[in-house]
Amino acid sequence: MKKIISIAASILLLGMVLAGCSNKQQQSQQSKPSVKEETMTVNKDKKEVKMQAEVNGKYFTEGTRHAVVYKGGKNGEKSILRGLADEKKFYEAMMSLGAKPGNNLTAEDMKKGAKSIEGSKVNVFVTWDGLGKEIPFGDVIKSTDYKGNDLPLRSMDFRFGGNIDRANKNNTGCVLCLDSCATGIVSNASYKAGEVEALKNVKFYGKKDVLPKDGTKVTVIFRLAE
Repeated sequence: MKKIISIAASILLLGMVLAGCSNKQQQSQQSKPSVKEETMTVNKDKKEVKMQAEVNGKYFTEGTRHAVVYKGGKNGEKSILRGLADEKKFYEAMMSLGAKPGNNLTAEDMKKGAKSIEGSKVNVFVTWDGLGKEIPFGDVIKSTDYKGNDLPLRSMDFRFGGNIDRANKNNTGCVLCLDSCATGIVSNASYKAGEVEALKNVKFYGKKDVLPKDGTKVTVIFRLAE
């Protein structure tokens, strides 16, 4: 009888030990952080921010003024490149490099086509796996008038507009705009605010013969010029 009790006790103890090990293993697995793709990096030595994005092939044939928009923003599906990092975090990253925001445009300016964005000059490049080099952002963009006739693309003059108050209020997700913008964090001073939507002077497209296919991951590089 004593032998039976001893065997039963041993079995019970073994079961408790195994259960404890199983629980610890489950807790260990649960406590491991999930591995997430790094969508934005900051290099203060190079004074640059790199953001991951995806090609939106819709804008190979449809015009837009949006170059890069965070996919979680209201305008997340309106840009040539779908940004994978939040525009507000991008603003903070640019500020950490010492960029000076222009903050000189209002919503009213977007109706007039008279003023350009100000702020620190930013050189913007794009690259992707297999390309082996950085190319200026202007090289992946083409422009037409509103009737679809080709127009020469003006030289890009990207500026750190800032606009964080409007970015927080509007949640559009706008990171990089192809004309001067009162909401986008970085925008193009070569085209005045309102030239696209108010004056209807120009439309922008991604170059299908330069950019990789729809959905391809690319890296957008924002480098302070001054």
